[in-house]
Amino acid sequence: MPRSKIAFLAFIYLLVSGAISSFGQAVNPTLANLRYSGEYERSVLDLWLADSEKPTPLVIYFHGGGFKTGDKKFFQRSPMLRKYFRQGVSFASVNYPFLKQVGGKHLKILDHCPEAIRFLKKNHQKHNIDADRISVMGSSAGALITCHVGHAYDLGVRSIFPIQQPMGTPLVTIPRLRKDGPPIFVFNRSGPKDRVHHPDNAIFVKRKCDALGVECIAYGVKGSGLPLLPEGDEVNDLAMKFFRKSWEAMKEK
Repeated sequence: MPRSKIAFLAFIYLLVSGAISSFGQAVNPTLANLRYSGEYERSVLDLWLADSEKPTPLVIYFHGGGFKTGDKKFFQRSPMLRKYFRQGVSFASVNYPFLKQVGGKHLKILDHCPEAIRFLKKNHQKHNIDADRISVMGSSAGALITCHVGHAYDLGVRSIFPIQQPMGTPLVTIPRLRKDGPPIFVFNRSGPKDRVHHPDNAIFVKRKCDALGVECIAYGVKGSGLPLLPEGDEVNDLAMKFFRKSWEAMKEK
């Protein structure tokens, strides 16, 4: 294989794996590879603890990758992390078993991920986390996980931010949305040609939430059938505003 092609393939690998720093300076976690369960080798998470005298809110991220690939380390370059960690918000990024480790059973992965939230809530005092102000977010496969841990379980999650709601939504997510579940901010950056992340999946979530009376804000791109982001607004800023609204609502109870 020509060297030029090898170099190009290496560049693509680095790009996909998040190893190229031009997309933002990585923020190293305060604590890395915390084991939240002994069941699987990948049952570990990274934790960024904001400097604060008072317990901090926490946003938990679940990575994508079709339940076959991906890693918690990708979150180190997250624009949301880089901006809001400095503003007193703590973050966690979670690994979970892949399909080959659970006999190809998607639901087994989904039902394992709540263990990460239980672990963090159990250790909230140790890490100066406010257990009543926890939100979750995730992309693609992580979006399915995000909706699942928020609605299939009653873990005290205050709000959720699924990104790129993927195929599997009608079967896995829609039946488990509940009227007393946390509010949802769903964002899809793909058009109808993306069969894996077809915007209809986000629309399904919005319609089911509306029918249940669950607050749901949905945004997409032109041609997706979803409302466009307000001009001048960034999706991460809108999502953080959504999180903070849910945290303030908890304070008022």
